[in-house]
Amino acid sequence: MRPLMLIILAAMIASVVGILAVKMFDGSGTKSKTPPPVIQQPEPK
Repeated sequence: MRPLMLIILAAMIASVVGILAVKMFDGSGTKSKTPPPVIQQPEPK
């Protein structure tokens, strides 16, 4: 059971690190050029 838990934990950490890395790259790329467009969602009826 322990190896399975380690694999799941490693996958969770890897996914979080990957998301943070993508957000950092996106933020630095958009901030240096132009601010990201504001997405307006219609109000639910």
